[in-house]
Amino acid sequence: GNEPTATAALFDLIHFFSDLNQDQKIKEDVLNNCSLYIVPVINPDGLEKFKRRNAQDIDINRDYLAQQSLEGRILKNIKAQIKPDFAFNLHDQDALYCIPKTNNPVAISLLAPAIDDSLSTNWTREQAMKVIVCINETLQKFVPQQVGRFNDEFEPTAFGDQFQKSGAITILIESGAIVNDEEKQEIRKLNFYGILAALNAISNQSYQEKDLINYLMIPVQKKELFHVILKNCKVEDEEKTYQMDIGLNYTETFESESRKLDRKYQIMAIGDLSFKNAFEIIDAKDLIFVGNPKFETDATLTIKNTTQQIVAEWKSGIRIK
Repeated sequence: GNEPTATAALFDLIHFFSDLNQDQKIKEDVLNNCSLYIVPVINPDGLEKFKRRNAQDIDINRDYLAQQSLEGRILKNIKAQIKPDFAFNLHDQDALYCIPKTNNPVAISLLAPAIDDSLSTNWTREQAMKVIVCINETLQKFVPQQVGRFNDEFEPTAFGDQFQKSGAITILIESGAIVNDEEKQEIRKLNFYGILAALNAISNQSYQEKDLINYLMIPVQKKELFHVILKNCKVEDEEKTYQMDIGLNYTETFESESRKLDRKYQIMAIGDLSFKNAFEIIDAKDLIFVGNPKFETDATLTIKNTTQQIVAEWKSGIRIK
């Protein structure tokens, strides 16, 4: 319900296949060789309130075995009826993942879900890995070094893992984040191009030529980014002045009336963050820092220039400027 980026991309895909004016060959190849079944939203109640869980407060994506949710039963029945050869498991992930050694934000994360605790690789999972190689090759043209591999720990109650285990070649696509794309419209495009690349490779079976090593070469993402880093802040106490970096992350709360997300910032790191990255970095070296930063508290901080104009400000976790 709070992971809608791929939903928009699915409608882009529907419009693409309905457009008679462009790219006829790829459309004909896909539609002549594949039957597409699309479920744009599996959690409409969650989407209405922009939350992960449904109206029962059940996480549908952890309900494959128990089947306590109506939505989970519907999805499982759809799979039983159509018996898909391939399944696309589409989600949004936390924006704070990065590519190790580059600190680049992960735009898209990919995974061939595991089938057991041993992370075994059977024929089904191998095919998913090969399709993912095709997706990655396409996405690298748009966001080089910003495609990661999702953690492949086996989750027995999850739909993606169980689809894979039951023989449907399953590809997980997680929408991440890139700088200056708060509405995730660029990530939406990447979903569209990635899914289309996969469908094209499936329709002409070119994915079968791919080497599995290229899947393993996709770097495993790490959660090491911050939303904001304040660098070189001069903090004064009774005895002396310290210089430190401060990392801020926000949590979001959905306001149903305005249908907007309110953000609350917390201080999540204090110290040397010179090797960390963030979506916004403010260097306070030649600025005036006002505040008493405490770890894991709501941010109440102000940064001014030498003429006392406010450059950035947070009060009780709310960003004022």
